[in-house]
Amino acid sequence: MAGLLVAATLGGAALAAPAYADDVYGHCTGEGVRIRAAASTSSSVVGLCYSNHRLAHRDVSGDGQWDKVYDVNTGVSGWISHGYWSW
Repeated sequence: MAGLLVAATLGGAALAAPAYADDVYGHCTGEGVRIRAAASTSSSVVGLCYSNHRLAHRDVSGDGQWDKVYDVNTGVSGWISHGYWSW
């Protein structure tokens, strides 16, 4: 049991369980990047991401210009322009 506790902590801080087991994580490359409801600049803004936010990558739009992400810090899910996503 102690081994599990050690594996679940890093530097004294508990690691958050991934939203999905197969999530790939990265981050936002800008400050205040708009997270949109759909893969379009005309779609409504559902949140903002910042460079210190951890993003789970969920999908890529058909044209490859947008990435669907889940912002672990805020709990917001939506689309960001591909240029603002980094591994």
